[in-house]
Amino acid sequence: MGRQLSDVRLALCELWQAFGAAALLVRFGPDVPWPHSSWAHEAHGALTPRLRSVVALARTRGRIPSFLTGGVTSRKANVADELDGLARTPAGLVRDELAREYPQAFNDPLIAALIREPEVQLRYLAVELANFWRTAIEPRGGGLARCLEEEILFRSRTLAMGGGAALLRDLGLPVERTDGTDRVTAVPMLFADGTHWWSVAAGRTVVAFAARGAGLLHAGGERDGATQSPREDRLAILLGRGRASVVRELAVPITTSALADQLGLAASTVSQHLSALVSAGVVQRHRAGTRVLYELNRSGVTLTQCLMNQ
Repeated sequence: MGRQLSDVRLALCELWQAFGAAALLVRFGPDVPWPHSSWAHEAHGALTPRLRSVVALARTRGRIPSFLTGGVTSRKANVADELDGLARTPAGLVRDELAREYPQAFNDPLIAALIREPEVQLRYLAVELANFWRTAIEPRGGGLARCLEEEILFRSRTLAMGGGAALLRDLGLPVERTDGTDRVTAVPMLFADGTHWWSVAAGRTVVAFAARGAGLLHAGGERDGATQSPREDRLAILLGRGRASVVRELAVPITTSALADQLGLAASTVSQHLSALVSAGVVQRHRAGTRVLYELNRSGVTLTQCLMNQ
């Protein structure tokens, strides 16, 4: 990571959130580990054969096709704009990229069809992604946006103080993924399965990283051990029900007051739980502007996964 990177940016891309969610479902099926387990059972039915084929295509090299990166180059794009851009991708660009970067593409009939008639197939793909977004992601959209905004704010401090190379190092992204260019855009993903997803768009290398709040999109049914009987709720047995309910909400960075409102507990009670969890080494806190945010650290995520995955 010795060389300097002159132009490193952070960006959001809603299509990459959809792609990451689809990739997680393709890898694990409906049995995605905590904190996405309840979400996966609801979302798995929205996964289509065409989405599976696109994920399989990208997974061979970890390279996402550039026609799925439209939002990265536009700061104000929403998912509708990104899907419109996807459907309007020039046919020649699609054919050239698939033939050059994905030589195995013709082995999949759905990808082969995309090469033969890009205009028609991209419209189909845009419709299926729109349906997947509405079913799998939009119901959690408010929390998703909040988490991603917090992530961008947090990472921007590293970028401003340490530069692009420091940011990529902090994110654990291999510099080789920059594909030899000094123009890099890093995109947070809430749904991540450990793959170093990357792409090239508008002359920039785009790399994905797992957002720290990747546990945000667990469904309400997982809260407070609602899907488990008291004897089966191992997290509550270990920590107590009150403290376990706090832990379940810390998959996304959150303030003490917001957490108290969310759980319906007194702020002083939540503060005591958080202090104990920080002392135990499973929760970390950091300042974002005037706010102090709490979230599970790596040990906390591992502990919670072990106790909540049956």
